[in-house]
Amino acid sequence: MICSRCEKYVRTKTIQLDLRSLNIQGDVHRIDCIDSNHFVAVTLNDEIINVDDAYCDRLDNEWREVQTDRDKVLFYILSQIVYPNFDAPRPEKYESLYTLVDESDVILLRWQGGKAIGFYTVKPIGTEIFSMKERYIMPVVDSVYIRSEYRNRGFGTGILSDVIARFPNEDIGFSKPISSGMLRILKTFLTNRKEYRLRFWEIADCDVNGSQQLIWCNLKRAAL
Repeated sequence: MICSRCEKYVRTKTIQLDLRSLNIQGDVHRIDCIDSNHFVAVTLNDEIINVDDAYCDRLDNEWREVQTDRDKVLFYILSQIVYPNFDAPRPEKYESLYTLVDESDVILLRWQGGKAIGFYTVKPIGTEIFSMKERYIMPVVDSVYIRSEYRNRGFGTGILSDVIARFPNEDIGFSKPISSGMLRILKTFLTNRKEYRLRFWEIADCDVNGSQQLIWCNLKRAAL
């Protein structure tokens, strides 16, 4: 197989992926380059799904809820391969690796020019944390990622606008810890949009023992 990164024929190994939590109806395999020890491709029913390709049925620049198997595979590539390997999280900025979503989670992909350039995921109200026998009392933005080459273009603020539109009558939670980058976006947004200052919450431990805290209050305390 020709490796796009090595630009030559290479030896590869193929691993079947267990993506049952994404409810994919098909065979998904990951192909890695043995010679250079890196990722080459992911296939869905023997078709290569390339996160750098532009898809003609996704030309609208928008956030779109993931529904098709192809889009679920693109989410897997972004969250489990591109993010950890090419935009490695920085712990000092409260960034962390993401586990695969639960079956009940809502996944949104950002489409730009036909390409999937980022995602965010939401845990709906009532989602159970099985280890704690508790449930979320508001929709919670659990993970966020925009590819580095598309950052500083307003897509982070777009996430806030999109999640508000999807849950117009609800308070919105954000999983703790909130990254430094997202906190900057939230600070700018809440400075300009006072009506949301009492609606955005930082959520830890599914709000067990009153763990939810108003993000605006936390930002004001940090500024003192």
